Amino acid sequence: MLVSIRRLPSLAEGSLRKSGIATRLSLLLLLCAHAALFAQSVQISSATASHGNRVTLQVSLTSPRGYEPVALQWETTYPGNQLTPVADGVWLGPVARKAGKVVKCAPKAKSSETSGAKCILIGGQQQIPNGVVAFLEFRVLPDAPKGPAHVQMDHGMAVFKNLAHASFNVAEGVIKIRSK
Repeated sequence: MLVSIRRLPSLAEGSLRKSGIATRLSLLLLLCAHAALFAQSVQISSATASHGNRVTLQVSLTSPRGYEPVALQWETTYPGNQLTPVADGVWLGPVARKAGKVVKCAPKAKSSETSGAKCILIGGQQQIPNGVVAFLEFRVLPDAPKGPAHVQMDHGMAVFKNLAHASFNVAEGVIKIRSK
């Protein structure tokens, strides 16, 4: 007579397996919740302008309470055949100014269709509250095609007091170009 002996897992081994899965799930949920706390959101206003006129767009920041950044970095892209920046093209908004920040931008390499700049908003350890952090100012080129000119902010990053950082959403504003 043949007897087959199969080893059954002990209750403790099963508990360890379940505990390992539970631990991994808990860690994943904690990381997701933690990442959501740092979820910064940036919006760009839209506007309408005629050929040859100046137009200013507002850049607004929304941060979860208690997770306001101390610095921001982003890239701005716009259609070079429709718009040109006025002076530096970017200046401080009221909440960034009140927080003691400065903004510096450097031109990005131009393509046949787009121009842009890489910008950083920094200065001190004071957090940047929600509100208008910057203004983007352009002049509509005299020979710009009528219609929408899309201004984008991407590759955005927020930096916190503890030097942790988080990326923020791509934002887009539209300048509707009309005839004079």
